[in-house]
Amino acid sequence: MFNKLTGVILIIAAFIIEGMWLSFTFGTVVVGILLLIFAPAILLAPFNILFAMGMAFLVQDAAQNNQYRSYRHMYDEEADETYESTPSFSRLDQYYEVLGCNKKDDFSTIKKAYKDLSKKFHPDAVEGKGLDAEFVSFATKRMQKINEAYVYIKKTRRV
Repeated sequence: MFNKLTGVILIIAAFIIEGMWLSFTFGTVVVGILLLIFAPAILLAPFNILFAMGMAFLVQDAAQNNQYRSYRHMYDEEADETYESTPSFSRLDQYYEVLGCNKKDDFSTIKKAYKDLSKKFHPDAVEGKGLDAEFVSFATKRMQKINEAYVYIKKTRRV
């Protein structure tokens, strides 16, 4: 409770102090224009710092109370059904297989494969072709796997 209160107070203070800071800098037009041109980050620095601190307190409190769950948590059951953990075949290899690529391909090839599969399995595209609801459901699940694979590969390659 204390963390949540502190977080809210810091966020409110961020707005108040930012308003005062902007009124000061633009109160003197020359300083305000120079800051806007040469160092715009300085104009928002007080807000960014206090807002980040406030959010840190709120997230810390939320993490302690388990109010928020990760995106991955929603799909853990489905991911466990899809990706079997075998010692000879890693999850990364399975992600490459989903996209029809391999580890040696450059990222532009992987991105092209992702775009091609997205065009083929995107639920809106499938519905637009007038296919039955069962295939739309299949395409939706397949698109989720394709997105998961692409995001994971992109993250591991730090692109």
